[in-house]
Amino acid sequence: MDKMTCYESNMSALSLLYSCDDQSSNDDNNDRISGDDDDGYNQQEQRSLGDDADIDTSFNSQHSVNEMKVKAVASVYDELNIIRQKLHAENERLKKKAFELDEWEKRVKLCIKTEIDKRLLVQKEKYENELIQYKEQLTKLIKDNKRLNDTLQVLRESNEQLKKKLYETEEINEKLKIQIKQTEKRSENLLRLNDINEQKVKDLEKVSLNSYNEKLLTIKKSQNLNECSKSTDTNQSCCRNTSIGEFCLEHNTSSKQISPINNASSSKTSSIASVDCLNFLFNWLCEITQLAMSNEWPLTSSSNELIPSNIEKYSKLLSLLADQSNYYINNSKLTLTYLKLTYLSLIYVECPTNTTTRHLYSCSYRRICEQILKPNQLKHSKITATDNDQGHSKSPCLFNDNEPLIRLYSCLIVLLTCNKIIDLISCYNQIRSDMNDVWYIDLFVSNHGHIALYRWLKPPSHHRRLIFDTIDLLLLLCTDTKSLKIFLKQLSNDTWFHLFSQLAQQCQNSHGTTATSFDLKTIEKLAILFEKLSELDDNKRYFLKYNFIYIFKEWKQKYINDSPFLVLNLKSTLLNLEQGDK
Repeated sequence: MDKMTCYESNMSALSLLYSCDDQSSNDDNNDRISGDDDDGYNQQEQRSLGDDADIDTSFNSQHSVNEMKVKAVASVYDELNIIRQKLHAENERLKKKAFELDEWEKRVKLCIKTEIDKRLLVQKEKYENELIQYKEQLTKLIKDNKRLNDTLQVLRESNEQLKKKLYETEEINEKLKIQIKQTEKRSENLLRLNDINEQKVKDLEKVSLNSYNEKLLTIKKSQNLNECSKSTDTNQSCCRNTSIGEFCLEHNTSSKQISPINNASSSKTSSIASVDCLNFLFNWLCEITQLAMSNEWPLTSSSNELIPSNIEKYSKLLSLLADQSNYYINNSKLTLTYLKLTYLSLIYVECPTNTTTRHLYSCSYRRICEQILKPNQLKHSKITATDNDQGHSKSPCLFNDNEPLIRLYSCLIVLLTCNKIIDLISCYNQIRSDMNDVWYIDLFVSNHGHIALYRWLKPPSHHRRLIFDTIDLLLLLCTDTKSLKIFLKQLSNDTWFHLFSQLAQQCQNSHGTTATSFDLKTIEKLAILFEKLSELDDNKRYFLKYNFIYIFKEWKQKYINDSPFLVLNLKSTLLNLEQGDK
């Protein structure tokens, strides 16, 4: 505003100067015209005076008057000439001042123009930068919006599928409830029939016993009446002999009963001491084994921990544990430490991950597995014949133990030693049911349970059900818990990624081959596992080494219409790998 007011004041001053210049120029013109008029007037007067002098001398007095007038006019003319010179000088000064003002105005205009241009450039750059930022933010928001729309669509579809499944399960549940009610009624009826039959049997036994006793009494009475006179002396001697014999027998039995009681009291103290000693020894061996093993699995032959002599020692220890497995498992104080030592020994022996020497320990493995899978006779002795007729299978007693570590170690040992599909499936079901609790997942991860799962994902294991169950357990372990990072680090090695690459190639080549075929749901589960593993920056080299990025792109193009959930997981995995690149 100050600059605008200065500019307006300068323009008003310039207009005043121009008006003054015009006025001064008009005054000069008027002076010139008046001077010319005076000269013409003087010339006419001189002519008239000359003529008059020539004609008549009588006008001398008049001539003198005219001279006085001429002098007065000349003095006025001189004054006017001086005024004109002053005005001319003033006009020159004003022109110079106007020129200077013009120059100053031009300079001011240039300064204002340059300042305005600079500010315009600054504002333009600022607005362009802001516009670029807004465009980037808008593109990000559009991408996020697309992702959210995709996820919402996937969630809607999954929600609809879950609703359908829920409706189906509710129908099945209602049918099962009806069947349960029917079976309960049948069982009640069977129990009533059983009670009635037992009562009838008891009544019949009583009746038969009474009749039998009556017959015996009648026979004895008849015998006594016939032989009473003949056998009086002989009966007395026999009674004496039998009484002495019975006394001797009672004395011998009492002495035999007293001696085992004394032996039992001494054996109890020795057995308690031996149990405590074995418990301490097992715990000590477990600690040594855990210290000998590193955090990464499997151990390589170059590492200091994996020594062939140690493997031989642990294999001998396994054979000894297998020989005494019945005693250790049935002793409640030794069960947990025995299972822990057996599991750690199996892990150490299985560290090379090769199956060339596995047949050497197959006998020990089989005995340990059979002892763990043996059902408890005490717990299951109350199962009636009707239950067996209805098809109730005897589950292993260790799978139903109240201690979660006993259940965990027994299941992991079965996974490492067993070869029967039925027993393995029951073991997987037990682990899956226990993993509904978060703390059990933490126990599984802290005890390196993934080592037991590795066996059934290796290429020699081509049983479809076991591979699918193993992938399900790996997916359950990927839930958001405290031990998730530890579990992902346990899988972050060359051995597991080599196995995952074989599974991925098997997924690609499963159509039209004899290998185990993977359905779309299993591939989705593997994609979730790969997404979790891609969040760790150190795993990028493994993804590049085994060419997973090419496999993910192929899956994305192949299943773009069949499974949007799979495509979304693959996109996020590729995005994580690209961010790790940057």
